Amino acid sequence: MCQEQSMVKGKEELVFLRDTVLKAWSECGGESLNTRGKGAFDLVTDIDLAMERFITDAILGRFPGDTVVGEEFNPLRELPSGRSWTVDPVDGTVNFAHGLPLFGVQCAFCEDGKPIAAVIYLPRFDEMYCAVKGGGATLNGKPVSVSGRSAEDAVVNLGDYSHKTLAHAAGQIERVQAIYDSVAKLRHFGAASVDFAWFAAGRTDAFLMYTRNLWDLVPGWLLATEAGGIAMSVHGGEYALSEEGIVVCASESIAKLMRESAN
Repeated sequence: MCQEQSMVKGKEELVFLRDTVLKAWSECGGESLNTRGKGAFDLVTDIDLAMERFITDAILGRFPGDTVVGEEFNPLRELPSGRSWTVDPVDGTVNFAHGLPLFGVQCAFCEDGKPIAAVIYLPRFDEMYCAVKGGGATLNGKPVSVSGRSAEDAVVNLGDYSHKTLAHAAGQIERVQAIYDSVAKLRHFGAASVDFAWFAAGRTDAFLMYTRNLWDLVPGWLLATEAGGIAMSVHGGEYALSEEGIVVCASESIAKLMRESAN
């Protein structure tokens, strides 16, 4: 399902992630939801926990000594040096728990704090997105790329308004006010996995998200840029994981608008 690139670093880890995510969903995705709160405005299900444990155990069994950064069990704020992995077992849990199909599983392999290989799987659509550094991006084995549309024709996707950081919510609201009459449409899907995947496939034209959660950002960052997207900080500069959030754009026209709206 993933494009296999010879002589591309991370190919082994990419194929491993693809196969592991599919197996994890097959074995754990049918378990009881057993939804419960893990904080204000936040949910976790037994499927989240089972998926993360399955994927983590598979990684450490195949690559002992690597570090796994996971949303539920090891939510580190920074990627360590050397080999590491990010695991978001069910991204968009609120959607999932409410019966909405907009959720996914997203994982990445990194070296020295940089993503090398990533997968995003959208179970309800049977869509497997893969990316490897320098090897491009694929959907179910076929190459994908961003739309290239200009700002006036753009569908801009906005991540959830933050309940945890008021400055993030305020920044997002200000950005909406700044761009709404310069783009075709604004959308909210409520899951970074869907946001990044559909951007990479050219279905939307920009995505903005305020967060520093590694499991939310790392897989999609690689997928979006390998599909030809422009990545920047929410403040308009170069993107890095230490930034408060990410913007990905399908063309320089959209990137220019986003830079101007950040000021």
